[in-house]
Amino acid sequence: MHSSRKTRKALEQLGGRIVLHFLPPYCPDANRIERVWLDLHANVTRNHRCRTLQKLMRRVHAYLHARNAQRRASPILRKVPLRRAA
Repeated sequence: MHSSRKTRKALEQLGGRIVLHFLPPYCPDANRIERVWLDLHANVTRNHRCRTLQKLMRRVHAYLHARNAQRRASPILRKVPLRRAA
């Protein structure tokens, strides 16, 4: 928790423009990467029918590439055309 004198003084000087919110040490709902892993599992790895680990990993990489190509975070993946370097 941010309760040191130095932190409180800095927050006071900002005049309430910044508000700190308590989060538990482990909170998967507030952790973006945990939501990505959950979405990856739901859409790629759960009940997959890949016969090889190599094929599964290609699907994981394709999912992560599409997710990283998005302009904003979204639980629904849009089909994004792959761009090639010029």
